[in-house]
Amino acid sequence: MQGGETAGGAAKEAAANLGASAWAGKEKAVAVVHEQVDKAKSHDDPAGQAAAEARKEERFQEVEAAKRAAIRHNAAVAKDGRAAAVAADETEARAVDDAEG
Repeated sequence: MQGGETAGGAAKEAAANLGASAWAGKEKAVAVVHEQVDKAKSHDDPAGQAAAEARKEERFQEVEAAKRAAIRHNAAVAKDGRAAAVAADETEARAVDDAEG
């Protein structure tokens, strides 16, 4: 089993992880379509095409980071329960804010 203590907990965690992966896949597909449209609009501009590819790669990284965070959150919920996971999310958010600010 994954992080869940029971079969039901593991199933819930697996379903939540599947949802996160599906969302990430959808967002990546949207990024690819946007890249293709941007490249088509700037078919004679190599800089525009490179910028479109860079935006797609940046979006891929953002989506992967969000997916990994969701999977970590799901594991925390399965392991420690909802209250502990919310507290961990708030602590992580504060750490990110401190690092950016």
